[in-house]
Amino acid sequence: WPDGALLAHRDRTVAPQMFFESLFGGATPKQPTSSSSSAREEPQGDGRAQAAALGLQLPLYDVLASGDDFEVRRYQRLAVVECEYEKRPEGYELLGGYCAGETAAGLPMPKTAPCVMRPTASPKTMWYILPNPHTPLDPADAPVPPPAPLYSALTLRDVPSLVVGVGRFSGYAVPDVVLGRAAQLRASLSAGGYAVVDGEGGAPSGLMLAQYNELFALPWKRDNEVWLRVEPPESTE
Repeated sequence: WPDGALLAHRDRTVAPQMFFESLFGGATPKQPTSSSSSAREEPQGDGRAQAAALGLQLPLYDVLASGDDFEVRRYQRLAVVECEYEKRPEGYELLGGYCAGETAAGLPMPKTAPCVMRPTASPKTMWYILPNPHTPLDPADAPVPPPAPLYSALTLRDVPSLVVGVGRFSGYAVPDVVLGRAAQLRASLSAGGYAVVDGEGGAPSGLMLAQYNELFALPWKRDNEVWLRVEPPESTE
């Protein structure tokens, strides 16, 4: 890792509770609600409900379509901090450190969910969504540039508005489970008339894994999602 970024983290002793707080922090004021009929303010499922209860900012999205085992969502433009990783804890430590104040500003940020990974990319990447005002709670607001990271292993970037097919599952996100759920999602999206986008455009494509829970959550309390970027039918535009 450049600049000894990971070594700096490994030199620290991180107790489980401290590590939890570096990822999710304590409760912060909850985001305001609106009268929109979209699935923006009321997360469904244990992980998203827990994130909301902790006062974490969740990205805004509209549900374009849904089926028995999937949703199609349009996410707002996102500001993210990203890193490459080999093992997930490496990425969690780097991204958690940035959000805890290891930035040019030296100030901790309100915490967000989910953590989004691209586990089949080469190299694998992971990002945290940056909170308001970097990812505004009102998409009409102009985003504020986030502070520069201290380590070159971290990258700040904008993710254009994503349209993704989403398949939820619980338990541990091990490769066989993730790939199996992704294959099921791809088949459901295809049957619903949605074309999966692979390797095109400026937005992330390919398989994405979104996780909402703290690192040490029990398997039956874990709420995971696989995301596949799709092109929506014209009727949903």
